[in-house]
Amino acid sequence: MSMLILGLVALIGLVFSVAVVVFYLGCLGATMAAFNHGRIVWGSLTFFLPPLSFLFALRHRAEADWSFGFIWKGGLVVLLIVGGVWLGMQLLPEHAAQGASAMGKLLPLPAGPVAQ
Repeated sequence: MSMLILGLVALIGLVFSVAVVVFYLGCLGATMAAFNHGRIVWGSLTFFLPPLSFLFALRHRAEADWSFGFIWKGGLVVLLIVGGVWLGMQLLPEHAAQGASAMGKLLPLPAGPVAQ
């Protein structure tokens, strides 16, 4: 069972890293499209703040072409994975210490009495 969980986490990590690469390739494509069409301000903004490439691609789909799909699909997969992990962390049972960290929630409670 532990190997199955380890394999699942590794697979999710691989999918996440590929989705981030696809998202940033789309952002780079939108930045290059902005510069190629003489939109210097858009190009500069999307270069320094890559998520703004999505706004450029929404407004100028003909110029952004393939990069809009890369941004949309890569960003959606990243959002779904991050949201799923957050939801999974929220569904974990509460630890004895209410303000426990995520690692504290994952570790089992000690078997014997705890010295304080």
